[in-house]
Amino acid sequence: METAVDFRIHFLQEPSRTVTAAPPDALQPGMLARVLDEIDHGLMLVDLTGRILHANYPARRELSAARALHSAEGMLCAASPASQAKIRQALKDAERDCRGIVELDHGGDGLSLAFVPLAAVHGSGTVDTVLIICSRRPGCEMLTMQMFARAKHLTRAEQNVLTRLCDGHRAEEIACLEGICMSTVRTHIKNVRQKTGSNSIREVVHRVSRMPQIVSALRLVD
Repeated sequence: METAVDFRIHFLQEPSRTVTAAPPDALQPGMLARVLDEIDHGLMLVDLTGRILHANYPARRELSAARALHSAEGMLCAASPASQAKIRQALKDAERDCRGIVELDHGGDGLSLAFVPLAAVHGSGTVDTVLIICSRRPGCEMLTMQMFARAKHLTRAEQNVLTRLCDGHRAEEIACLEGICMSTVRTHIKNVRQKTGSNSIREVVHRVSRMPQIVSALRLVD
């Protein structure tokens, strides 16, 4: 008769088995689109003619702003003929399986695009789709800043000053934008540095800029 001790020994000697459930294929496209929407870089899938097959939320926001890029009847278009020529050339290079970087300038509001060729079948070498990765706009997502401020016990005024610093503003500009005096700005900067345990405010800005940019779920419907 098998005793409790024998049962435990038998159980411990059994090889570990990992049961992996197959992913529900029906959910994959929708889930992938939701994942892409949470990435702070604009991502677009286009065919070799420049027709937009999919754009995540930051990319749709970029196209809607119609600065360096916009969409015309589903086609990816640049703000100037010179920039459009760069995009056409990058798509031609992608067809030859060559990656490339394109810099678009639009009145000082530039945008960099990385073109990544994607083969129809992995390893086939025949490219039919191109992934375009947009440079991230400067600044910090508000939700990321709010979570960081809450974790470091920053006041609302200190958070506002830090947000301005992350957006590239100088102390003098922050005083004007926030409607406060320079001494108050300096006090907030000192408090932020002390509460975050940083040696300098530049270090704080660097830390925040490297944090995962959490995109708010509260968005306008496209």
